[in-house]
Amino acid sequence: MNNITPPHAHADAVSRAHELLAQGERLLDQGRIREAKEQLLESVRLDPASAAARNKLGVCYARLEQWENAREQFLEALRLDPTYAPAHSNMGNLHREAGRLDDAVSSYLEALRHDPEYHIAYHNLGVVYKQQGKISEAVSLLKRAQRLEKVWLRQQARERGGLAASHSAWVWLIVIAVIAYLLLR
Repeated sequence: MNNITPPHAHADAVSRAHELLAQGERLLDQGRIREAKEQLLESVRLDPASAAARNKLGVCYARLEQWENAREQFLEALRLDPTYAPAHSNMGNLHREAGRLDDAVSSYLEALRHDPEYHIAYHNLGVVYKQQGKISEAVSLLKRAQRLEKVWLRQQARERGGLAASHSAWVWLIVIAVIAYLLLR
């Protein structure tokens, strides 16, 4: 009996893993964390080498306040791809949550070293700088995050044929509210 897996079977599994990752991301965006976790667990099972799926699974665990599981997934994502900025940024979030602000800063800076346009890391770094009392640096970083996010949203809109543009007004309102909250606190 032949136990060799045909090449297309692996490609099919990876393709299905990408679909499950996308579904998991949509469920996360909708706040359906437990459902997202199930999709992402299956995505990781089908493609264990996906840093993106490991990272998103870590986000699920973090939202469920399962900190050690989140940490393990972020570290695995970074083992798979040491340059993956979202996982560095998410490690920073774990450090921030634990009150280790200097470690958080290091993680966010590492994310930005690998992706200087990663608006989320600029935002997160700005939040930590605000917590540390570095107000002018925080404001500068939050403004930069806002500018970069605007560029990112335009790119997403082009890639999705305008779908992301319909959400941009809400995103901007949220960004402005966060900046106002941080400055007026």
